[in-house]
Amino acid sequence: MSSTNGPSLLCSAYQRVVEAGTEEWVERMGRGCALKVDATASGEYRLSPGGLCFPDHLSFVEAVICGFAWPRIGPLLTRPAGSWQAFRSLRGVSAAMQGDFGPEVKVAVGLRSGLAAAEVYGRDDAKCADALARESPGCVVFSVDDAEVSAWFRVDSDGFRSGGGEPTQGASARVAFRDLEVALRAVETGLDPLVAPVRGEVKVSGRIPLAEAVGYVADRASRDLVLPT
Repeated sequence: MSSTNGPSLLCSAYQRVVEAGTEEWVERMGRGCALKVDATASGEYRLSPGGLCFPDHLSFVEAVICGFAWPRIGPLLTRPAGSWQAFRSLRGVSAAMQGDFGPEVKVAVGLRSGLAAAEVYGRDDAKCADALARESPGCVVFSVDDAEVSAWFRVDSDGFRSGGGEPTQGASARVAFRDLEVALRAVETGLDPLVAPVRGEVKVSGRIPLAEAVGYVADRASRDLVLPT
């Protein structure tokens, strides 16, 4: 993790990583459950549905990255079935990011997670907020040629949103990765925004400045965060 951003920003980003990552994994694999994460005033992180509750941000982040960390026992015992489903989803996202379900699932989960984290960075990181503030509302769609992978990031007047598949309101710009190998590199290590288009690895169309701004924010978030492994 980068030392330039504090635990509040990073943990808020990890909350969205869990929510978007588990949603994508459940949609693709048909098991587990999409999770919602709430941070309490006392510093706990509660996952629903189920009874998983992590006592602090360190154990929560460990659970996200590694797929497991010791939760509070009391809430776990009161809802054992739901807690097992939540753990299953966390482990599923972790396994997906290790490539256990193939490159397409890894790219889909990684892309959704990264764009969800970018929502938080666009709101709470000064440089990212400034980059997106220059753009009028619009939506950027990211896809992979010859693969069933797509996700979107929307800039609205009241904030930022992201999701999987095609957006309901159409795309202002599109970023298409040439193939899964290129998309994997984008998820794992990032691509050079100047070199990749020249090599034909990425095609950008539509509102290019909007696509560049969203790409900058997503890249900045990915450099700070350790995605599930």
